[in-house]
Amino acid sequence: MENELRRGPITGVWVVMVKNGTSIEGLLDGWESKRPLPIEDIQPCPFCEGNENDAPSEILAFRKGGIPNGPGWKIRVVPNKFPIFQIHGELDGKAVGMYDKLGGIGAHEIVVETPLHNRTLLTLDNKEVEDILWAYRERVLDLKKDRRFRYILVYKNYGPSVGASIKHSHSHIVATPVTPGRIKEELEGSKYYYKIKERCIYCDIIRQEIKNEERIILENDHFLCFSPFASIYPFQAWITPKTHEVFFEQNERYDLLASMLREILDKISKGLKDPDYIFVIHTGPNIEAKRGRHYWQTLQYDFHWHIEIMPRVRNLTGFEIGAGFHINPVLPEDAAKYLRGI
Repeated sequence: MENELRRGPITGVWVVMVKNGTSIEGLLDGWESKRPLPIEDIQPCPFCEGNENDAPSEILAFRKGGIPNGPGWKIRVVPNKFPIFQIHGELDGKAVGMYDKLGGIGAHEIVVETPLHNRTLLTLDNKEVEDILWAYRERVLDLKKDRRFRYILVYKNYGPSVGASIKHSHSHIVATPVTPGRIKEELEGSKYYYKIKERCIYCDIIRQEIKNEERIILENDHFLCFSPFASIYPFQAWITPKTHEVFFEQNERYDLLASMLREILDKISKGLKDPDYIFVIHTGPNIEAKRGRHYWQTLQYDFHWHIEIMPRVRNLTGFEIGAGFHINPVLPEDAAKYLRGI
């Protein structure tokens, strides 16, 4: 079979789909995920219960008892010791000759997902994962009150090859003073589609995937998990609400979302030899931001929040990095069929 090009309907990014490449088993056999050291070989962890003084003071905590910044918590949110952006100051936009620059203003928070060092999202139960999603919601709502921030990004790195330097299960929340480029592509692509067709492109995608069925991995009453038609990475999966919703923080069925998130991560872990992965929540921007306020005028109709899950089972090639042209050796239809069977 000949390779083919597939165009992502939202961002317009083209992906090379390799039809006669390595088999799924061959791809996984050729990729070894390097796990961190066993728990007994790891030095005292600042995220473990009892070591609260080794981390910054908490911003939010779900507690079973105890006092702030002490033991007794279930989930804890703290500032990152080494933040991408700093919380204090002004944007101070200015020109430097022909160039533009802003102050590095924003926020970078760590969500410590469990007090126990050797737990993961897969060894937490559904209610514990649901509580993590509620913690995300509380922090996103609070950070959006700051009009300096144009976007709030929630993401998780699992494994050292994608940047998880501490094994203790945690995720990140980052507030940015500009709209990140990947998000902006989605927002602009969604707005353009709505301008032409007066429909949400995500809702159209959901209807198409439910009709075709071949790329669906999981489905429940409120959410759909599927392999995107033009998946950039092998075994990439999206979770999206089946009804139109712009903002992650406006959804309240986190019980069903937690169940689906745990199930797809379990399939990825078992089927792909416990690979490193990233998941990221793409939600609507901060519509109250003072810079560019009201820029997304049809946002309530054209954008649809979703979670993107990206396992790492291969390295990028020079062509992909140099050209910005991704190559996927596993067809999304094959990836979905494989994961459904796990």
